[in-house]
Amino acid sequence: MSNSLVDKSLVQLSEAGLRLTKQRKAMLEVLAKAENPLSAEEAHAQLPSGSCDLVTVYRSLEQFDRVGVVQLGVRENGTKVFCLSHGHDHHHHLTCRICGRTERVDICMAEELEKVGRSYGFTELSHVMELFGTCPEC
Repeated sequence: MSNSLVDKSLVQLSEAGLRLTKQRKAMLEVLAKAENPLSAEEAHAQLPSGSCDLVTVYRSLEQFDRVGVVQLGVRENGTKVFCLSHGHDHHHHLTCRICGRTERVDICMAEELEKVGRSYGFTELSHVMELFGTCPEC
Protein backbone atom coordinates (compact mmCIF):
# COMPACT_ATOMS: atom_id res chain seq x y z
CA MET A 1 0.00 0.00 0.00
CA SER A 2 2.74 2.50 0.87
CA ASN A 3 4.36 1.97 -2.56
CA SER A 4 1.13 2.93 -4.33
CA LEU A 5 0.86 6.04 -2.15
CA VAL A 6 4.44 6.95 -3.00
CA ASP A 7 3.78 6.35 -6.71
CA LYS A 8 0.62 8.48 -6.63
CA SER A 9 2.50 11.21 -4.79
CA LEU A 10 5.31 11.14 -7.37
CA VAL A 11 2.75 11.57 -10.16
CA GLN A 12 1.20 14.47 -8.26
CA LEU A 13 4.61 16.13 -7.86
CA SER A 14 5.36 15.67 -11.54
CA GLU A 15 1.98 17.11 -12.56
CA ALA A 16 2.74 20.13 -10.35
CA GLY A 17 6.01 20.66 -12.22
CA LEU A 18 8.33 19.51 -9.44
CA ARG A 19 11.39 17.38 -10.23
CA LEU A 20 11.31 13.78 -9.06
CA THR A 21 14.58 13.53 -7.17
CA LYS A 22 15.96 10.60 -5.15
CA GLN A 23 15.71 12.76 -2.03
CA ARG A 24 12.02 13.53 -2.58
CA LYS A 25 11.23 9.89 -3.25
CA ALA A 26 13.08 8.87 -0.07
CA MET A 27 11.11 11.46 1.94
CA LEU A 28 7.82 10.17 0.53
CA GLU A 29 8.81 6.61 1.45
CA VAL A 30 9.58 7.68 5.03
CA LEU A 31 6.21 9.43 5.31
CA ALA A 32 4.38 6.45 3.79
CA LYS A 33 5.85 4.10 6.40
CA ALA A 34 5.24 6.41 9.36
CA GLU A 35 2.50 5.47 11.81
CA ASN A 36 2.16 9.07 12.98
CA PRO A 37 2.70 12.49 11.42
CA LEU A 38 6.41 13.43 11.44
CA SER A 39 8.24 16.69 11.96
CA ALA A 40 10.92 17.68 9.45
CA GLU A 41 13.59 16.62 11.96
CA GLU A 42 11.96 13.22 12.53
CA ALA A 43 11.62 12.62 8.79
CA HIS A 44 15.25 13.63 8.27
CA ALA A 45 16.41 11.22 11.00
CA GLN A 46 14.68 8.31 9.21
CA LEU A 47 16.26 9.01 5.83
CA PRO A 48 19.30 6.98 4.74
CA SER A 49 22.41 8.55 6.23
CA GLY A 50 23.77 11.38 4.10
CA SER A 51 20.90 11.24 1.59
CA CYS A 52 19.98 14.90 2.06
CA ASP A 53 20.34 17.74 4.53
CA LEU A 54 17.69 19.08 6.90
CA VAL A 55 17.18 22.29 4.89
CA THR A 56 16.25 20.18 1.85
CA VAL A 57 13.74 18.24 3.96
CA TYR A 58 12.12 21.49 5.17
CA ARG A 59 11.91 22.91 1.65
CA SER A 60 10.58 19.68 0.18
CA LEU A 61 7.91 19.29 2.86
CA GLU A 62 6.75 22.86 2.20
CA GLN A 63 6.52 22.06 -1.52
CA PHE A 64 4.72 18.78 -0.80
CA ASP A 65 2.19 20.69 1.32
CA ARG A 66 1.71 23.34 -1.36
CA VAL A 67 0.79 20.74 -3.99
CA GLY A 68 -1.29 18.58 -1.63
CA VAL A 69 0.99 15.55 -1.37
CA VAL A 70 1.18 15.89 2.41
CA GLN A 71 -1.16 17.27 4.99
CA LEU A 72 0.15 19.70 7.58
CA GLY A 73 -0.59 19.28 11.27
CA VAL A 74 0.65 21.04 14.37
CA ARG A 75 1.67 19.55 17.69
CA GLU A 76 0.60 21.18 20.91
CA ASN A 77 4.05 22.77 21.25
CA GLY A 78 3.68 24.38 17.80
CA THR A 79 5.92 21.95 15.88
CA LYS A 80 4.72 21.42 12.30
CA VAL A 81 4.16 17.76 11.42
CA PHE A 82 3.36 16.13 8.11
CA CYS A 83 1.60 12.99 6.95
CA LEU A 84 1.26 11.64 3.45
CA SER A 85 -2.12 12.47 1.95
CA HIS A 86 -4.22 9.42 1.14
CA GLY A 87 -5.74 10.74 -2.05
CA HIS A 88 -7.44 14.05 -1.43
CA ASP A 89 -9.05 13.24 1.91
CA HIS A 90 -8.66 15.97 4.46
CA HIS A 91 -8.44 14.77 8.04
CA HIS A 92 -7.21 15.70 11.49
CA HIS A 93 -5.48 13.87 14.34
CA LEU A 94 -6.14 13.06 17.99
CA THR A 95 -2.82 12.80 19.85
CA CYS A 96 -2.06 11.56 23.37
CA ARG A 97 -0.04 14.12 25.30
CA ILE A 98 1.75 11.39 27.27
CA CYS A 99 2.73 8.59 24.87
CA GLY A 100 2.25 10.37 21.53
CA ARG A 101 -0.25 7.81 20.20
CA THR A 102 -2.03 9.36 17.22
CA GLU A 103 -5.43 8.49 15.82
CA ARG A 104 -6.82 9.75 12.54
CA VAL A 105 -10.04 11.76 12.89
CA ASP A 106 -12.20 11.98 9.76
CA ILE A 107 -14.27 14.92 10.98
CA CYS A 108 -13.66 18.45 9.78
CA MET A 109 -15.53 21.69 10.28
CA ALA A 110 -13.88 23.46 7.34
CA GLU A 111 -17.15 24.84 5.95
CA GLU A 112 -18.12 26.36 9.29
CA LEU A 113 -14.63 27.76 9.88
CA GLU A 114 -14.40 29.24 6.38
CA LYS A 115 -17.84 30.83 6.77
CA VAL A 116 -16.61 32.58 9.92
CA GLY A 117 -13.42 33.67 8.16
CA ARG A 118 -15.36 35.07 5.19
CA SER A 119 -17.70 36.93 7.56
CA TYR A 120 -14.62 38.90 8.67
CA GLY A 121 -13.70 39.62 5.06
CA PHE A 122 -10.83 37.12 4.87
CA THR A 123 -10.06 35.27 1.63
CA GLU A 124 -7.75 32.39 0.63
CA LEU A 125 -8.57 30.61 3.89
CA SER A 126 -6.93 27.45 5.20
CA HIS A 127 -6.81 25.80 8.59
CA VAL A 128 -4.83 23.41 10.75
CA MET A 129 -6.68 21.81 13.63
CA GLU A 130 -5.57 19.03 15.94
CA LEU A 131 -7.05 17.52 19.11
CA PHE A 132 -4.93 16.58 22.14
CA GLY A 133 -5.75 14.51 25.20
CA THR A 134 -4.74 11.46 27.23
CA CYS A 135 -5.35 8.00 25.71
CA PRO A 136 -7.00 5.17 27.71
CA GLU A 137 -3.67 3.35 28.19
CA CYS A 138 -2.04 6.39 29.81
